[in-house]
Amino acid sequence: MSFSVRRVSEMRKKRRFPWQKLPLILAVVRPLAGWYRSWKMRHEKKVRHEQRTLLLKRALLVLLAILFAFLLFAGTVKALVGLHIISMRSLVSLTGTDLPKDEKGFTNILLLGEGDADHDGTDLTDTIIVASIDPTETKSAVLLSLPRDLYFLKTEKMGKGRLNSLYRDYKILLRRQGTEEREASLEAIRELGKVVGENLDLPIHHVVKVNFTGFEQAVDAIGGIDITVPEAINDTEYPDENYGYETFSIAAGPAHLDGKTALKYARSRHTSSDFARSSRQQQIIVAIGEKVKSKGLYKNPSIVTDLMKIFADNVEMTMSVRELVGLANLAERIAPDRIIAMQLNDRNALYDSIIEPGGFLYTPPRDEFEGASVLLPVSIPEFPVTWKQVKTLSAILFRERSVILARPAIGILNAGARSGLARRLGNELTRYGFNVQRIENADIPKDLQKQNDWTMIIARADGNMEVVEYLSNLLKITTNSEDVPISQEQRETVTIVLGKDYGYQPLQNLLVTDE
Repeated sequence: MSFSVRRVSEMRKKRRFPWQKLPLILAVVRPLAGWYRSWKMRHEKKVRHEQRTLLLKRALLVLLAILFAFLLFAGTVKALVGLHIISMRSLVSLTGTDLPKDEKGFTNILLLGEGDADHDGTDLTDTIIVASIDPTETKSAVLLSLPRDLYFLKTEKMGKGRLNSLYRDYKILLRRQGTEEREASLEAIRELGKVVGENLDLPIHHVVKVNFTGFEQAVDAIGGIDITVPEAINDTEYPDENYGYETFSIAAGPAHLDGKTALKYARSRHTSSDFARSSRQQQIIVAIGEKVKSKGLYKNPSIVTDLMKIFADNVEMTMSVRELVGLANLAERIAPDRIIAMQLNDRNALYDSIIEPGGFLYTPPRDEFEGASVLLPVSIPEFPVTWKQVKTLSAILFRERSVILARPAIGILNAGARSGLARRLGNELTRYGFNVQRIENADIPKDLQKQNDWTMIIARADGNMEVVEYLSNLLKITTNSEDVPISQEQRETVTIVLGKDYGYQPLQNLLVTDE
């Protein structure tokens, strides 16, 4: 058999480019190439946008997460002031929006802390705080805590009852009338804000409400908090999650608290008063703010994301997200030393010698309220019950906060006035938040007291003249810069001297606060 040998390359058929089909190929490829260029440009733009959006989102999450610590129990505004660690004013000013203000330029917010489905106090607002922010003139914040047992004899829509149950009861009423759950809750907190505002004579612009679950989760999200317990607690009647009781105990001294323990520490009240509980809530929120700031947790994306989810799941508010960011902008302007915290309480010296700022409440007989323990405003005259003194406190504390912020030492000297009037005036000024340091008889000879009218206000050279003028106008007492025979040892920064012609008038009458 014969055969021939050829190279492999020769066996391959030579292929030529189909030039004749080039127009067709270009007709197909050009649109694809154009689409690819367009897709690539859109993709690169999207990537740049996502990177920018991610940066903005992270910054916004930081703002909201830090703000969440303030909103959670809001015993003080130190956590709110913690927003000062965020140096992104331009971002806040761009994404935030202005909040409503009253005639003085203040934004007033009602902060509520409530139980949830896992606790015996479902929908009961155990923490009620009015926060007023002045970001311009005084760059300050005022917090006034209201006790849960404060009783309202009547309201326009919510009936009568204790403050901590008004939201719950009105929400139930709205649900029975067919209102959807979320709208019923929002309407109830709006109406509660209106009730509180009317009785304080202070417009409430927004309401923010958080629950216990959010508190626990937030504390756990930051790894717990460290506090110093001032005195041991042994509460054998702490409510458990099965509508029963358990014992909660904690020793005095340094302690590390997880979320559940921190909540128990904040809520326990059977071995202490509601007012002591408010102080513990303040202590916890300070610890949260300090932990977030000192450990730089606001820079941790994982923690920030966790806190943001907690915020979304457990916070209800009447303000928009942009207004919330605007609130952060306001808070950033507050100086840490320009914060006033006070609570309405029953330490008013009516039944004992204890008196504290905010002491305008008393406990009426239980049989008048079906055995319930409630608190009512102290009234002058005693009947009927009015809110005049509370409204007077509100007028001074919120609208004239600069005189409280100044905190000059005040002395009150009796130089011929009826016995007991110096003490009476001193106690009243203390209840309104003034820093009264001395109440005693003036060291003036009796014969001089008889010959002269010593009713005057004396200010030292280093005294705050704004406070002097305010007290002069309020008490209808003239100032005296001339030399008077009162020793330097008896003089405080501001000294009020009461002569024989002094006639005491309650501050509520001097400010003419109407009901």
